[in-house]
Parts: sequence; structure tokens; C-alpha cells
Amino acid sequence: MKKKKIKNPLIRRIPRELLGDWKKYLVVALFLILTIGFVSGMYVANESMLVAANEGVTKYKLEDGHFELDKKADETLLSAIETGTKADVRRYYLDKAKKELDEKLDEKAYPEAYDEAWDKIVEEIDDKYADAEEKYELNDPDFTEVPVKVYENFFRNEEEDYNNDGEAEGNIRVYAKNDNVDLACLLDGAFPEKADEIATDRMHADNVGVKVGDEISVSGQRFKVVGLIAYVNYATLHEKSTDMMFDAIKFDVAMVTQEGFDSLHKTVHYAYTWNYVDTPADEVEQKAKSDDFMKALLTQVVCDDIELEDYMPRYANPAINFATDDMGSDKAMGGVLLDILIVIIAFIFAVTISNTIVKEASTIGTLRASGYTRGELVRHYISMPVIVTLLAACIGNILGYTVFKNVVVGMYYNSYSLPTYKTVWNPDAFFKTTIIPVVLMLAVNLVVIIKMMRHTPLQFLRHDLKKTKRKKAMRLPKWSFLGRFRLRIMFQNVTNYLILFVGILFISIMLAMAVGMPETLEYYKSNVSDMMFTNYQYVLKSYENEDGDIITTDNKDAEKFNMTSLQHKSDTLDEEISVYGIEDDSWYVKISNLSALKGNEAYISASYADKYSLSVGDTVVLDEKYENKQYEFEVAGIYDHSQALAVFLSNEQYCEIFDMDSDAFTGYLSDSEITDIDEDEIATVITEHDITKMCDQLDHSMGSYMTYFQYLCILLSAVLIYLLTKLIIEKNENAISMTKILGYENREIASLYLLSTTIVLVVIDVVSVILGVVIMKAVWRIMLFSCSGWYAFRISTMGYVKMFLFILIGYLLVMVLDFRRIKRIPMDQALKNVE
Repeated sequence: MKKKKIKNPLIRRIPRELLGDWKKYLVVALFLILTIGFVSGMYVANESMLVAANEGVTKYKLEDGHFELDKKADETLLSAIETGTKADVRRYYLDKAKKELDEKLDEKAYPEAYDEAWDKIVEEIDDKYADAEEKYELNDPDFTEVPVKVYENFFRNEEEDYNNDGEAEGNIRVYAKNDNVDLACLLDGAFPEKADEIATDRMHADNVGVKVGDEISVSGQRFKVVGLIAYVNYATLHEKSTDMMFDAIKFDVAMVTQEGFDSLHKTVHYAYTWNYVDTPADEVEQKAKSDDFMKALLTQVVCDDIELEDYMPRYANPAINFATDDMGSDKAMGGVLLDILIVIIAFIFAVTISNTIVKEASTIGTLRASGYTRGELVRHYISMPVIVTLLAACIGNILGYTVFKNVVVGMYYNSYSLPTYKTVWNPDAFFKTTIIPVVLMLAVNLVVIIKMMRHTPLQFLRHDLKKTKRKKAMRLPKWSFLGRFRLRIMFQNVTNYLILFVGILFISIMLAMAVGMPETLEYYKSNVSDMMFTNYQYVLKSYENEDGDIITTDNKDAEKFNMTSLQHKSDTLDEEISVYGIEDDSWYVKISNLSALKGNEAYISASYADKYSLSVGDTVVLDEKYENKQYEFEVAGIYDHSQALAVFLSNEQYCEIFDMDSDAFTGYLSDSEITDIDEDEIATVITEHDITKMCDQLDHSMGSYMTYFQYLCILLSAVLIYLLTKLIIEKNENAISMTKILGYENREIASLYLLSTTIVLVVIDVVSVILGVVIMKAVWRIMLFSCSGWYAFRISTMGYVKMFLFILIGYLLVMVLDFRRIKRIPMDQALKNVE
């Protein structure tokens, strides 16, 4: 007869233990469900949107890059640019020059004069082209000709008035509808078909309250909004590629018909996009092709006396890459945060199980003596944290694919101009939010449980589980009895307090961001006047007009200045640095000894010094953006009143260093608006908005979430404190019961145990807040080091106080529960557990 297999009776204990301490396991499970659910939702949303973005490269004909010229290129030049070959470029200029010569001189009538003029032209073109080839390194043996397809993609920068009140609320970049390159995804309504119809960016429209059917004014001209779109090359609304942050509030991109485009009056920007004939395999090949294409392009346009206004390959374009890079970093950060939280919870479980093993030592000794193996007992005690984590992970993933995915998608659509997407089921999310948490929980607890189970059955029966035996009690200070009692409680729970410190420190880092970011943004917005040396910087296309006359203004505030942009190159970022030439005794840039600077001495802005840790006496090396040329400047001083990353020279130095005429200038500084310079002669105007756009956008995108994040941190701190103080009280149940037998009241007992924990927690709170801000400042510095511009992380004294109080509030909520727990411990608890 077959023997019936007897089930392991230890299995029956698992549901009883779950029900017996359901509050603790419920708190832990909810904590894990919410964390895993949100991170899982982030993985699913990220993957779905990244798949849509990658498909959009082909679907919406995304550019490989774009460049802008100061005037329109003719078909012959564009054909030469597309081939990228040196011979064709030279042939183009010779053909063009011959046509011009034929119009001026009859070859048959004046053959000698014609030949003489032609030889001179050929010599000049050959010399000019040879100089350009050398300057832009086309003779480099590594240079490769890069054939491309070039498309016109002209735009106008207009003023947008979406309130139709006659006041411009921001800038709008208007493109004519095309079917060739950089297409738009239609999210609502229709594309424009008539001259008075317009489709605007969906995110900007949401931000300012514009809907399909509304009317907006574009530089005084009325258009009907017929559609909301997302341009494939404007996933984020970066007005300039050098902007530190996109601006979806005061900057917009829009599509009109060709007739609508022609009806506008602002200067046309002659922008051209290109796509490589042979698609690069990866970003490394993109960069190599881009470098070679830029060299050929510079040679071609320089020989035709055309200036290259802008050059931006796709891999370096923040408007294209910022959103996807940010989503990728969010996913990585979410995974790290989840792993840290799981490890903290795992250690809490480990301490809980360790205490349980100590309490059940006699039972474990009996079971071991009865034949139960270490492995069976290890599997029993490890089952609880694994079961709770696995259940929480499964529920969290279900919520992640449904509720939390939509939450994350809403957050991204609030910040980025993204196309429509379809949910992609992501096995990576399941692995990282289910398998990894279970493995981490298993690993941490397995180490602790195996270590505890190494004792012999006799040691368990005798409750002899300490490795080292103290021959005599620790000598304590000669305080009152209650004072020494509390101190003893602190020493007995050092492990619990260390775990509490790690958890509170982690929460403090998150709190530092939640409290410090709004304060940082508010500081820069409220102090912008102190960070600008003038209200307006008018940068001209040239200091001379078409007739060769110097451009002047009758504005009494106006002051001439020079400015150019160079690059500070580093391993992480090639950053644009503004180099200014300032008049002596300037009204705006008040550097007293600027005229005394000699050679390459210069002042730098405080932001530049702070970001790159520069000080007086250091040397900075800056590069030309499109040329193989470097400039060295010795830091003679730091200028505080400029938020820009900038170098300041005297005008005399500037003209000498950059080989300019002494009477040349770039534009005008002014505290008031200049109205007597033709708009066609102004390249750009730098105002207060350029300084605050990052603050405005971050405040809009994340400001409201920071408040919710603060509440979340209070909840997290309360959960961690609840779990750990519960362990401390459970560990001391016999002692608490004994004090009740001795006649102590609940209030007195609470003063012993809760006051001890309160003292420790206040110390942990203070230390964690200080360390949290220090760590957050370091993290902030790393984050901004990969972005253009600089904003130092700032947090006020009140910010420190708020962080301290938020954690303390979490503890005060738990204290009420702890006091109730102490009241429920019966007097006979100590008598029942006498060994």
C-alpha cells in the first residue's frame, strides 16, 4: 500500500502569519504596489512612445540635419551642395562667373580684354577656393565626400497674439506646408487648406488654451486654427538650438499654406534640410558624415559670399533629441529608485524575520531536534517576503499597464510635442519590475536567514543566538534611571535606526528636489533684473545697411557692443559661450577696469565660473564653431550681473582679437525698446524672456507635480518609520509588559520607548536633511552639466525647515499608532514568555 505523503505543517503557518500581522504586510504591499506600478507604467509609456518616435523618423521624413544661409541659394549651388564634390563646386563658381562676364563684355568684340578678365577671374576663384579648402580642411586625407538630398524648409519668426488683444504673447515660427521633409502628425482637426488657416503645435495650444476653431493673430494678421499638430523635428519647442530649456508657453511652431506664408511680412529665414543618400548606421557614423558635409558646405557657400547662419545635424539637435533622451533617463532613474526602495524594504523584512527567529528560537530548536533541516526552515522564513513582493509586483504591473501608464503619458504630453502612439507590451518592464524586485528581496533576506540558521538546535533551545557574549553590561553615564533606560533602548536598536537613517536619507534627497526646485526657479524669476546687464540686446545682421551706411538709432539708451559665439568643448558637451566686446565706461556692463585689460585678459560671468569651476588666473580655451581655430583667454575677474555663460572684453581688445575694423560693432544694448531700426536689419533680440524661459517651462511642466511629490515623501517617511518603530516595540514587548506589571502607566512607558525613538529620529532628520541637500546639489550639477546654460541649485533656510517638518509630520502620524500599540500589550505577556 502506497504511503500518503504528509504535507509540511509549516506551510499552514504562512496564511496565519499573514492574517495575524496583516496591517504590516498591507502597508508594505501598498508601498510596493504603488512604486512598482508607477515604474512599470513609466517603462510601458516610454517604450510605446520611443517606438512611435522611431517609426516617425521614416513616416514623417525626419531630417538628418539643417542649415541656414543669409540669402537664398540658387538651383546650381544646391546641386553642387548635394553632390559634395570639390570639382563640381569649383566648376559651379567658374560657370557663374563666366555668365556674369558674358553680360558685361563681348568676347568676340574684345577678345584680348575678355581673355585677360577671364584669367583674372579664374585666378581669383582658384585662390579663394584654395584658401577655403585649407581653412575648412577639405584637403584632409580623412575627408569623405558626402552626397545628400537638400530641401527648402523656409520659415518666418512672427509675433503671436492668441488672445487677440493687440499685444504679442510670444513668438511663432511659421512654416509652409510641404510633403518633402519634417512632416507633422495631425492630432486634432485638419491641415490648413486656405490662406487664412493655420495649424499650431498641440502642446503650446494646450498650454495657452487655444482650440481648433479659435482665431489667433500672427503679426497682426488673423488666422483660423484648423488643426493641432506635432512636427517631427520639434518634439520639444526649442526656439534656438543653444537654449538651455525648451519653451512651450511663449514659443510656438505652426503650419500654413504657401499662400498664407507669402502673405506674412517678417524676414524669411533661408533654412535647408538635408538627408544623406546613404543612411548612417549609428550616431558615430552620423557625426563623421556631418563633419565632412559641413566642411564641403562651408567651402561652397564661402566661395559664393554667402554666410552660414546656422548648422545643426540631427544627433545634436535638442528639439529632436531632448524628449527621447529625457524619457530614456526617466526610465533608468525610475529603475534605480525602485531597486533602492526594494533593498530598503528587504532590509526591513530581514530585521523583522531576524526578530521573529529570536522570539521563536525555542520552537526552531525543537523543530531542528525533531528532524527539520536548515533548508526547510530557511524556505519557510523566506517565503513571506517573497510572497508579499511577488503579489505586489503582479498587482503593480497590472496597474502599470493600465492606470499608471496613462498617468505617465499625460505627464509627457504635458511637456513634449509627441505624435500619437500605440501601447507596446514591454517584457523589459515585467523583468525589471517583477523579477528583479523578487530577486533583490530573496537575496537580502536569504543572507540574513541563512546566517541566523547556522546555530545548533541546542543554541536555539537556550536562546543563545549571539556570537559575542558581553562579560559585563556597558557602562552608562550617571544619569537618572529613566535616562539610562532610554539610552539602553537606543543601543539595543542600533541596526533598526541605521536602516531608518538610510531610508530617511533617501527620502530627504527626493524632498530636496521637491522643495528646492520650486525655490530655485522662483529665485531666478524674481531676481532676473539683477542677472541682466540690460533689458534688450539688439544683434544686427550687419552694422551697415544695403547702401553701406552705418546703422544708427536715436534711442538715448542705446550703446554699441560686439558679440560672437565660441564653443567651450568638453567630453560631455560642446557649449556655446558668448564673447562680448564692451565700450569703456559702459552704462550696462559696469566693470571698472575693463579698459585696463591687455592681450587675452578677460572677465567671465559668474555662471561660467561656477559651472566650470573657474577662478581668477585660470585660462579658458574656446573654439570657433565652424573653423579649426582656438582662442585662449586669461581670467582677470568674475562679473556677477550676467546669467549667461559669457566672456567680457573691451571693444578695442575684441576688434584686435577677432580681426575687425575698429568702428565695427554687432548691435546695441538698451534698457528701452529700440523702434527706429528696420526689422530686416535685426538678426535677433535678447530679452528677459530668454533668461527666464527655462524657469517658466520647468515651473509649468513640473511645478504642480513637486507639491504632490512633497506629499508622497511624507507618506514614504511615515511608512518607513511605521515599519521600523513597529519592530522596535515588538522586540521590546516583554520589557513593556514587565514595566506594566511594575506599575508604570501607558503614558510613562510611551515616554520611555517613544521618546527614545523621537530623539534618534530628530537627529536622523537633521543629518538627513543636510546630507540630502548636499547630495541633491551634486546631482543637480551633474544633470545641468549635460545641458547648455547654468542655474545653481538653491534652497532657503525655510526650505530646510520644511524638509525637516515634512519628515517629522510623518513620524507624528506614526506616533499615534505606536502609542495605541503599546496600550494593547497585555501585562501577562512577560509571564507567558518566561524561559
